[in-house]
Amino acid sequence: MALIKIKLDNLTNSCFVIMPFTATFNTEYEKVIRPAVEAAGLTPVRADEIYSRPHVMQDIWEALRASRMVIAELTGKNTNVFYEVGLAHSLGKPVIIITRDEEDVPFDLKALRYRYYNTEDPFWGENLKTAIKDMIVQLLRKTKYGYVFEGISLEGDIKYTAPKVDTETPEIPAYDLTGIWQGTMEVSEVEYHCNLHLVQVGRELSGTLITSFLSEPGKEEQVTVVQEMMVGEVKNHDMSIHAISYSYLQQGLSSAYYPDVYIGKVSADGDEISGVATDEKEHHGVFSFKRVKAKQES
Repeated sequence: MALIKIKLDNLTNSCFVIMPFTATFNTEYEKVIRPAVEAAGLTPVRADEIYSRPHVMQDIWEALRASRMVIAELTGKNTNVFYEVGLAHSLGKPVIIITRDEEDVPFDLKALRYRYYNTEDPFWGENLKTAIKDMIVQLLRKTKYGYVFEGISLEGDIKYTAPKVDTETPEIPAYDLTGIWQGTMEVSEVEYHCNLHLVQVGRELSGTLITSFLSEPGKEEQVTVVQEMMVGEVKNHDMSIHAISYSYLQQGLSSAYYPDVYIGKVSADGDEISGVATDEKEHHGVFSFKRVKAKQES
């Protein structure tokens, strides 16, 4: 039987991230996956960051060979994601699978390490970030390299250095925005009434935003109610939150809804936030929220 030999040699302290390229998953990558990988001492590398057409697959192959491990987001059963997971397995790379829908994990892969997360949980982003970091740290402790399929062997004296983990004391935020906030948003001459539940851990924000509005003035019986899952951060007097998913609780006369981005300032007493609201279609407006229930009252 012919034996396929793959040369690996020196590995970099990188983690190859395989996921769909959409706005929702871009936010997940920037706010959850990237900081988790960096906190574990590795450098995240995503396919769209290394493309040099027309050599896309060569770029992916080389990045996979050089990486210490792989994270794969299987939500949505993206065909490119599955293809790249197959390449990773052929190299014997440890693969951490994450998904927001367990049905998207094929039967063949359910025996492998994977993490299900529920975006309806306001703590999902922070919990997933912690889980990814812990799984990476555990895998880095292993000295023997991964299993490869029969008929494939890894050539070369595989070498790598221990990653450097950032041990600096984290910045203490000026505010803790945990609590319940109420207020309004005005975008494209439509007024939205908002109820925002925020949870803050360090600088990171996550939570749920419920907005209600009239698509057509004067038809109060046709109110639209939308729930959005939000992530973001606060730094000094600045805060920002972005929707990563949404669902209609009541559709009313609304034919379409575009997830929101809020970028604003925190008041001196920490109980008001206001600024610019934008949706993914770049409709601009303003928002103003006041805290009606603080963390200690929760």
